Amino acid sequence: MFLSLKKSGKLPLALAIAVLPFLMAAPRAQAHDFWINASKPSGGVIKAEMGYGHNFPHPEPIAQDRLKLFDALQLITPDGVVKLDQVGENYAFQGKCDLKDGSAMVVGTYLPTFWSKGEGGWSQTDRTQRPDATYCEEVSMHAKTIVGSGGAEDFVTRPVGQDLEIVPLANPAKVRAGEKFPVQILFDGKPVKTAEVVATFAGFSDREYKAFQGRTDLKGRIDIIPLKAGYWIAMVEHKLDHPDKTKADERVLITTLTFHIDG
Repeated sequence: MFLSLKKSGKLPLALAIAVLPFLMAAPRAQAHDFWINASKPSGGVIKAEMGYGHNFPHPEPIAQDRLKLFDALQLITPDGVVKLDQVGENYAFQGKCDLKDGSAMVVGTYLPTFWSKGEGGWSQTDRTQRPDATYCEEVSMHAKTIVGSGGAEDFVTRPVGQDLEIVPLANPAKVRAGEKFPVQILFDGKPVKTAEVVATFAGFSDREYKAFQGRTDLKGRIDIIPLKAGYWIAMVEHKLDHPDKTKADERVLITTLTFHIDG
C-alpha cells in the first residue's frame, strides 16, 4: 500500500492525507480517459455508455474520425457474452439482459492506434508515415464496469481476457466505504509487479490529483481503499518497448475499472 492511514473516522482528514499527485511520464496524444458507465438491467434491458473524454463520469459525443477506434461494448454474464447495440448518441449502447440476481460486466476496447509527435503536434500516424516524429507510440485501451448486487457466484472476480486488466478479487458490491477492495493487475494473463494504480470518485474536484494511489506487490495485487461511498474509477497504465522500432518507440496500454461503493 502506498500509505499507512490511522483510522480517525473523519473523512475530510482521511481524504486530505490520501490525495497524492497523479503524474504521468509524458502527456499522450489521446490523453482522454476511457471508461464505461452501465445501469442495472431494467425491464430485461441493460443500458451502457462509453466514456471517452476528460469529465468522468459524464460521457460526450465521440468525434466521427475516432469512432473507428472503438469496438462495440460487450455484456458479460454467467450465461455468456453478448454484443450490445449502439442506440441514440454514438457513445450509448443497450441490449437484452435478464439478470434477476448477481452481477454482470460490460467491457469495451479502444483498438491499437499509432500516435506520433513532432513539429505541429500530434497526429494519428506511425514513424513510417511520419519520419520526422520525435516520439511515436502505439496505444490500446480497455475498460470494464461491474453492475448488480453481487450474489453467491462472484464470477466478476475472474479475468475476462483483456490485454491489460484490473481483476477484482472481491465483488465491489460487497465492499463498503473505508474497507479494502483487493484487485490484481494482469498483462497477457500474468501479474504486473509494482504497477501504479490510481483511483478516484465521481465529483472529485481536481484532475491533477487522485483519491487513491499505490503500487501492486510482487503478485500484481493491491488493496484499493475507497474512502467515500459513490461511483469510482480505477486506472492503470503499462508501457513496453515497441517490438517494431521502425513504427513506434513504445507500446502503451491503459485499462480502467468502474464500480460502485456503498456507504
